[in-house]
Amino acid sequence: NLNPYLISTYDLILRNQQLAKELTPEIVIQIGEMPTSKELRNWLIITNPQRWLIDKCDQNLDPIHGKTTHLRISITEIENLKFKNLEENKYLQKWCTVEKKVRKNIDDYFINLNELIESKVPWLISQILPPETPIFIANSMPVRDVEFFWKPNNLRIKPYFNRGANGIDGTLSTALGIAHHQQSSVMLTGDLSLLHDTNGFLISNKFSGHLTIILINNNGGGIFEMLPISQFNPPFEEFFATPQNIDFSQLCATYNVEYHLISAWEELQNYLKQLPKTGIRVLEVRTNRKRDVIWRKENLVKFANYDF
Repeated sequence: NLNPYLISTYDLILRNQQLAKELTPEIVIQIGEMPTSKELRNWLIITNPQRWLIDKCDQNLDPIHGKTTHLRISITEIENLKFKNLEENKYLQKWCTVEKKVRKNIDDYFINLNELIESKVPWLISQILPPETPIFIANSMPVRDVEFFWKPNNLRIKPYFNRGANGIDGTLSTALGIAHHQQSSVMLTGDLSLLHDTNGFLISNKFSGHLTIILINNNGGGIFEMLPISQFNPPFEEFFATPQNIDFSQLCATYNVEYHLISAWEELQNYLKQLPKTGIRVLEVRTNRKRDVIWRKENLVKFANYDF
């Protein structure tokens, strides 16, 4: 069952400076590598709590160089560690109360949102995919939107993704490898990540299984819209956003891949409630890159800006 103390909206919560201050910790136990959230890292730098880092590796897993003690052991070696009376812990309950309210704000907003905004995609599919579906999540904005908006539940969805300087490499091929001879799988990607590896489609005649590709096409690199350089065009569009103006229906026809253009959220739901057993298909969700970045700037802070 879902952990009742799971805090899934921490990145949004920490954008509220008052809440971030009220939730200042004395001790942080970090298991494995530091999450990639910039908000979390900045919060830990500012609050500078004592940190206990649990991981067997011999590498430095503290990129912010805080007051850290590295316990080079496996988490399984402290499996008997017990925390008593969690329901009476005021600090924990503060986190849980805020999480519940922010999660409700997100749900209430997206339920009533008809516009095709890319951030709604992970929120929606987190609730409608068949149980235990493997999903490969591409780099840049898809993986960040999953972290922001994926709704925790008991569907036991199996996430996969690549990280690193070249995380865009082999996106399609990796997803096909996950789906090959396995349960019907899903890939969530932007247009540039898919275009970077379209030759992965050539394996289709040897592919056994099913892969549904949810393609968020905002015609370029949406993540770069978050950078200051986006205010200067030229050179932004040509050298950073790099729009390719591809007709994906024709691209899919070239590789004999099933293709559908999504024009409403109900269509996406209908395609994903029950996945096919064989073949590859692309579900294209066209969004406006400029509109998406404005939406994030307006709403990422708003979800936690309420009187708690």
